[in-house]
Amino acid sequence: MNSYLLNRALGSVAPNEFHTAQTERLVRNLEPAPGIRFSSRKAVPDQSEDDTTLNPDFDPTEKLYAHKSGVNCLAIDQFEGRYMISGGADPSIHLWDLESRGSELEHIHRACASVSKPSHSAAHTHAITSLSIYPFDPVPSTIFSTAHDGTLKWSALQSPEITPLHTFNLDCTPYAHSFSSAPASTLLLAVATSDQSVRLVDLRSGLATHGLPGHNAPVLSVAWAPHKPYLLASGSVDNRVIIFDVRKGGHNSAIATLDMDDPVGLVNPASAPNSYTARAAFSPTARAHNGPVTGVRWTSNGSHIVSTGQDARIRVWDAASGANTLVHFGPRVRNSSTSHLAERAPVLVPKGFMTPGHETLLWPNFNEQDDRGEIFMFELREGTFVKRLKLPGVAMSQSQVRGRASALSAARITDLVWRGNGASGEGVELFSAHGDGTIRSWVSREEDGELDEEEEAAEATRKRKRDVLDDIYKGFLGAEEARSFT
Repeated sequence: MNSYLLNRALGSVAPNEFHTAQTERLVRNLEPAPGIRFSSRKAVPDQSEDDTTLNPDFDPTEKLYAHKSGVNCLAIDQFEGRYMISGGADPSIHLWDLESRGSELEHIHRACASVSKPSHSAAHTHAITSLSIYPFDPVPSTIFSTAHDGTLKWSALQSPEITPLHTFNLDCTPYAHSFSSAPASTLLLAVATSDQSVRLVDLRSGLATHGLPGHNAPVLSVAWAPHKPYLLASGSVDNRVIIFDVRKGGHNSAIATLDMDDPVGLVNPASAPNSYTARAAFSPTARAHNGPVTGVRWTSNGSHIVSTGQDARIRVWDAASGANTLVHFGPRVRNSSTSHLAERAPVLVPKGFMTPGHETLLWPNFNEQDDRGEIFMFELREGTFVKRLKLPGVAMSQSQVRGRASALSAARITDLVWRGNGASGEGVELFSAHGDGTIRSWVSREEDGELDEEEEAAEATRKRKRDVLDDIYKGFLGAEEARSFT
């Protein structure tokens, strides 16, 4: 980094190149920030001070909860990254102003707007499954939410309340939804549902227009293409990832499937060898994973698709050809099967934050038998392991109940979101939702030279091997000296 600073001062490094190097360093230096906490409980004012001062009897070490029954999902506004919303199993929804903390590492975020069944009769009645903030408002004013009550709700942010405006009755369980942030996007919202189809909701008419058939099992994840607003990817319990073109109707809308056994992809017949037979773009037998697909995401420029499955695999696909790029992320990845269906998707750091070829993926490991609260950082193109983020203060015994991880444990990471401008624009921040009802923060810090247990063991092994090699080398030198002496 010092060389970049010097070259920037000399004018030999372009500003965007320096910015990319700085943001890449910040992403690589993400560390837990246990002093930053979230509480849905309102602050108790001290009458001797102004109304925003907390009661001096408040215990800073007290366990604070964002949602008492567990946090199921998070979402951050895409315009400035200032506001975050969280949905719980309560079921309730809270709005958080992330800029309220400034740059200090000891802070309690308070919900600045909330909605729950006791506060509003039209609120969700069952656990929240997914959230999003309307991406075209400079100041967030509209959110969308789905829940196990079979509804999608359109709500207005009117601090200190979140007011439901319209309810879409889907008559099935919605697991996730996606709204395209492309400027040319249609005002359609895609919903992954339990009725084996992707439901499209038209915000202009206020109706759930139609479904996109193609899957033969519940759909867990959906994502719009960032570069072509009419393309949509979905992942299902049937082990498949399907690409839809929403301009087409009925079964014609499913235009392609991803096949894990195809490293070549679709080939133009004119340029293919005579002996090569190209596969059909859509095949009902193609499988993306050897297990339910829990997450589908596009890279920020639309060049690749990333899918995650309960076969403990993360796969990267060439979006243009549908080819499996065969990136291997190693044996660390866990994504256990569970009777509780839910979307589990990685976080992809957008293009421009990392140098080309070093695009980064963040994955919260999920293991029902041994949940340790780990987040792995990988390089997207090569699958190279970068670092492991460990949840501080979570022992093995706390995350297990009779040999099985508890759904309400602190180690259970249910969702991840991030923002690139960080606190007061000083770095990047990552937020994780947990089964015990907490939201935890991860911030950029300077490296302190400390290694985790696994890295320490690896370093000790390398040192031992170097010592053995030194002994052999010295033995050879000793033998040479003895021969030369004689």
